[in-house]
Amino acid sequence: MDRPPPEHAPPGDPQLALPPRAPDPVAPGFPWLAAIAPLAGAAVLWAVTGSALSLAFAALGPLVAVASVVDARRQGRRARRRGAAERAALLAELRSAVADRHAGERAARWRRVTSAREIVDGARPLDWRAGPPGRVVLGHGTVASGVRVDGVPADDHDRALLRAAGALDDAPVVASLAGGIGVVGIEPVADALARALVVQVTHGGRPDEVGIAVPAGEAWGWSTPLPHRSGPTALRVVGRSERDATTTPSAPTDADGVATIAVADAAEHLPPGLETLVRVEDHRRAVIERRGEAAGPTRIVPDLVGAVEASEWADRVRAMAERERWGPESGVPARIAFDALEQPASDDGSRTTLRAVVGQSALGPLALDLVEHGPHAIVAGTTGSGKSEFLVAWLAALATCHPPDRVSFLLVDFKGGAAFEPLRGLPHVTGIVTDLDEAEAERAVLSLRAELRHREAVLLAEGERDLAALPDRVVLPRLVLVVDEYQAMIDRFPDLGPVVADVAARGRSLGVHLVLASQRPNGVVREQVSANCAIRVSLRVRQRADSVAVVGTDAAAAIRPDTPGRGVVDAGDGCPVVFQSAMVDPGTLERLRRSTSDMAAARRPWVDPLPARVAQSALIRLVRAATPARDAEETERGPALDFGILDDPERQRHVPATWTPESDGHLLILGEPGSGRSTALAALAEAATAIRVDVRRLVRPASARWDTLRALVEDDRRTTTSCLLLVDDLDVAFRDWPDDHRIAAVGMLERLLREGRERGLGIAASAGSTHRLPAGLRESFGSTVLLRHPTRTDLAQAGGSAALWRSGDPPGSGQWRERRLQVVDVPSLPSDPGAEARPLRVGTAAVTAVVSMRPRADAATLRGLGHEPVLLEPGLDAVARAAIAAGGGAGHPLVIVGDADAWTANWTLTALVREEAAIVVHGGSREFRVFAAGSALPPLLDDPVAQCWLAPPGGEPMRCAWPVHVDN
Repeated sequence: MDRPPPEHAPPGDPQLALPPRAPDPVAPGFPWLAAIAPLAGAAVLWAVTGSALSLAFAALGPLVAVASVVDARRQGRRARRRGAAERAALLAELRSAVADRHAGERAARWRRVTSAREIVDGARPLDWRAGPPGRVVLGHGTVASGVRVDGVPADDHDRALLRAAGALDDAPVVASLAGGIGVVGIEPVADALARALVVQVTHGGRPDEVGIAVPAGEAWGWSTPLPHRSGPTALRVVGRSERDATTTPSAPTDADGVATIAVADAAEHLPPGLETLVRVEDHRRAVIERRGEAAGPTRIVPDLVGAVEASEWADRVRAMAERERWGPESGVPARIAFDALEQPASDDGSRTTLRAVVGQSALGPLALDLVEHGPHAIVAGTTGSGKSEFLVAWLAALATCHPPDRVSFLLVDFKGGAAFEPLRGLPHVTGIVTDLDEAEAERAVLSLRAELRHREAVLLAEGERDLAALPDRVVLPRLVLVVDEYQAMIDRFPDLGPVVADVAARGRSLGVHLVLASQRPNGVVREQVSANCAIRVSLRVRQRADSVAVVGTDAAAAIRPDTPGRGVVDAGDGCPVVFQSAMVDPGTLERLRRSTSDMAAARRPWVDPLPARVAQSALIRLVRAATPARDAEETERGPALDFGILDDPERQRHVPATWTPESDGHLLILGEPGSGRSTALAALAEAATAIRVDVRRLVRPASARWDTLRALVEDDRRTTTSCLLLVDDLDVAFRDWPDDHRIAAVGMLERLLREGRERGLGIAASAGSTHRLPAGLRESFGSTVLLRHPTRTDLAQAGGSAALWRSGDPPGSGQWRERRLQVVDVPSLPSDPGAEARPLRVGTAAVTAVVSMRPRADAATLRGLGHEPVLLEPGLDAVARAAIAAGGGAGHPLVIVGDADAWTANWTLTALVREEAAIVVHGGSREFRVFAAGSALPPLLDDPVAQCWLAPPGGEPMRCAWPVHVDN
């Protein structure tokens, strides 16, 4: 028996060792000195004191000495028990470590061999290599283990542990074929073991390299289908009928490398010179004897294979061999033109097949059918293997055999975009998307869910569960989604993985088929996807594991680099076969385009991305298409304002971007400068005007904004219906205003935001950022439109979806309700000239009091207009000024000019003229407060120098234009 070398502990694992035995404590001696010393002390005391009582101390010495001896022995026994317990725990840990290493060693040994049971059960694919295997598995039993435990055993328990560590149970027991193997025992079980050995040899040897010679007769009839008959004989089986030793072959060493497996009833009937002898007692017991082995027989559980299961396995091997996939003489051509292939006859009315010939194998033309054997396919192949050319050939064959109303293609190329360009122009091609436009690729794949819903709706309407059962009048072609470099697509868009998995799960009945191509699909294509990919194609790959993972054999890793298009395909029947892909030249594709040019193009499964500019007419068409549903909604939600178009790829459509103030709340439009905020407000104004909604605006100049706010606030006593207020640049709208007016304006706007919806007032405002907005304003908006932002991070911080951010978005592009938005392109709103300031008329009242920041200059201005103003000084006698004021009523209007300090100092004069004089304020809020009563604010001035306030006697202040200075 061939014994493999011992397996040592993996690097890094500590060496196992027996724990040392605790040493026995030293037996304590009798403490003579401690016993004698008290006697001497007692004698001295008696001699000094003469007291007989001192002699009693003499007894303490022996008593203490005996107690010390007893205590020492007790401590020794305790130490021995503690040492024994600690060693027992260490031994238990050692046994556990030995068991763990045995498990690893056992698994490693089984991985290196292949038992006949695994072969016939299909757990191991065929592994045809050049040359026969050197060793075969006879069964499983106990073999020498590579686990070593150092240390000297202390007792029988230690010796038992060392024996257990050195023996590995349930391990494969192997033997070398080189010296020959003899099997002795009753016919059923001995023949079963011999069959197991032959199965292992034919499983591991290529038919053109390993030939077998078996006895004639029914017992070995199961091996007839095996293809291992044409190669040079490497194994000879000697049966029970060949009992004459002179006619049977001698030891294999005399037969030029031909191994021998002999079966007999007794050892004396075997050929001489066999190195290994297996005595099979029953199906659970066998004994192995090896010539010259001193260790003696080894007991095993034999590895047996029944005749029926061996016959079934041989039939499967024959099916594989008929494809002649193992050798260069397989009959597969080195190159084949697409025009040389004969495609199956086209059945225009059939929905039950997508059969197409894509190349040629040793057995003839190779046809693939996504409907019959799919529904999906995986294609592997390294750079230069011809993977893209194979995909083009497959699609060209499908287009040749099936019209576009029966099959359509959606092609995704993530390696530059050139792979599928030759197919552009075919009516079957609904679109070619590439990694050069990643957004387009993402929306195309995301739209597949909408396509699945569409197909489900069609099937539901027809009362069918499968696309193949639809009547001919229903136009719903099968959709083949081909992704070249699937791994690159998933790396760039991980969220598309669940979409592909959804298509893989539901695609069969809905007629959606996946063809996923990648250099290394293993580990990239998810298990729930690959489980539905029955068609497997592997062109040349670099690693054996990649070939095995795709087609169940390593044959694709052995393909030469100079044979592009050569590959291994499992067409869905579980039998891989070598083939050569057809090559499609440009002339063939041009003829195919001409022959299909009169066919109607297939329906596109996704909608185009939003345009950079949306015309008003395009929006009107969308609105009209949604009018029936919209009319019903508006009766409950109030009027709706359409201001752009939303992209809805998951439903394969564009829809109007609609804001309904009654239900959506006030609208805030955020975006960087130039992003189209003003255009969005103009679009809302256009929509509101079209449905007769009153539109108000807070636009420059400041006076107009103030007057509009005041008018809307003061209108709260009346019922305002369908009014829209537009505020542009809300974050900076009141930035340069005086403090009093700014605070009042923010308060009025907060009130309108809070109470507006109850009065039928909707507010739409734009801003560059929410950070500059007061909290009261920021939190009062119920909806937000996010236009272009400088960075993805800025957009995410504003509450938008970072996935929808695109660099270089055109003006008006953004997102609304987590959908991409393009605002309708309408003319900008005209600028507001602002509130007109009436000319200042001085002298209409008997007395005019002018409060000015520059009293002397303003007095000169009034003097230039023909008035005789009196300049008020802070120290002027108030009574005299009262007399002057009283004298001004005789038909000569009196104009008094002073600054705030002068009027405040002459408080008696101020009180006198407050009720009867016309008050003119040329300055700011400080000047206005001289005569103002209460907290009411005057109208806001656009220019405090060119404008002023005029309050007639007993009237409200009004905005007036300050006269221009005229020099005499």
